[in-house]
Amino acid sequence: MSRSPEPSLPLVVRVARRVPYVPRAVRFVQGWYKDWRPAHERSSKNITRKNTLRAYNRVYRSDSLLSEYLAPSRLEFYDEVAEICARLTPRRVIDVGCGTGNLLRSLVDRMSVTPERVVGIDRSGTGIRRARALLPTAKFVVADLYRLPLDAERFDLVLCTEVLEHVREPALAVDALCRLCAPGGRVAVTVPDGAQDSWEGHVNFWDEDEFRAFLAPHALVGIDRIEGGVTFLAWLAPDER
Repeated sequence: MSRSPEPSLPLVVRVARRVPYVPRAVRFVQGWYKDWRPAHERSSKNITRKNTLRAYNRVYRSDSLLSEYLAPSRLEFYDEVAEICARLTPRRVIDVGCGTGNLLRSLVDRMSVTPERVVGIDRSGTGIRRARALLPTAKFVVADLYRLPLDAERFDLVLCTEVLEHVREPALAVDALCRLCAPGGRVAVTVPDGAQDSWEGHVNFWDEDEFRAFLAPHALVGIDRIEGGVTFLAWLAPDER
């Protein structure tokens, strides 16, 4: 008679085979873990979904997480915005919510004449340190969007990308951006199309009609679609109100 292979199996497996509900429980746990793991693994997406300063500092501090965060699609987005804005040939530029400075770097690289004043604002000191290393000729300041220390300055181009969808008081944020805009200048704002966006790290979701109505009191000039149509690029002209 051939010998049964069962005694060579671990005791827990042999017992589980004899308890009718254990295999089902094991399969349930395995399925649950398979769904749970992607949402909780250490990644820039999972960290930033918390939408906190601490979360973004953690990403900006880590070379590996930052490399993941600055994926080709994000860098292509910066390049697309920079290409459009460079046509305005602004002499004075500010990026509010500049993060690690990649958009400003891309914009300056595309301009035939270097702007005389380039400023980046972000509440993350870790991000600002990265930005200073990336674009040493610019001035980078750690500050809150609602309490900007440069209120007396005016800029031909005020950039604010991937910010308004994260903030609790977006109308006050837009007011602050408009105060930075010089006569004849433009404010350029991007947000995802809320009709296509459901990411947990965002708190505001506007479709095109809603975004147009939201910006109408702020001298909205027009809204373009970029990134293949999934993102709005809105233009404001505050001095034309």
